Amino acid sequence: MKDIWKKLRAEIIWRLLWLVSTGIACTVRIRSVGLERLEEMLGSGQGGILGTWHGTTILPIYYCRHKGLWAIVSVSRDGELQARLLQSRGYNIIHGSSRAHGAKALLESVKRIKDGGIITLTPDGPRGPAKVVQQGIVMMAERSGCGILPVGIACSRVWRFNSWDKHEVPKPFSKAVVVFGELVHVEACETDEDRAKWSEVIGKAISAADEKAAVELFGKGKQDADCL
Repeated sequence: MKDIWKKLRAEIIWRLLWLVSTGIACTVRIRSVGLERLEEMLGSGQGGILGTWHGTTILPIYYCRHKGLWAIVSVSRDGELQARLLQSRGYNIIHGSSRAHGAKALLESVKRIKDGGIITLTPDGPRGPAKVVQQGIVMMAERSGCGILPVGIACSRVWRFNSWDKHEVPKPFSKAVVVFGELVHVEACETDEDRAKWSEVIGKAISAADEKAAVELFGKGKQDADCL
């Protein structure tokens, strides 16, 4: 009986998560900048990586739905819910993270990229520090030889959670801009110091895409948001 209740509870949570996230995202008016860069990556057959900050994933996930992208999801209860949501949006799933099954996820990701797949990453995940790029994305790009496409997002009205990543949830019927920035091509690294430098380059590129999205939307930097 206990197992049945757990399954029922998980099913209820999943359906609520899908309903709320989809109900909100579909009302947001999203405009894109640099979409041709994503389309070029999709059409090249050479694979690639999309990188965006952990706290702003709701709208990019929705906007890039049903494009056959791959997402890395942690092996956990929360990860299972996230995987179901992503699969409902047409994403393929790789299980693992920087903290658990990381080597396996890295190897599988490199293989998918070499086969022409595009991996979506939050390089400051799964638990931060926020907006600090971990070296996994550098190693992935280095081993696969693919480019990294930074993705920035700005939304006119959001709720912001008091979590480590200050996770943003767009308010219904708000406006948003998604920016696909300039490709970053990681060169071969000989030391961890080299990878750390590339982590900084990637982080600056994602933050620049974020700022460009804010300028496109507001005409200036990101504005304060409501907090939960």
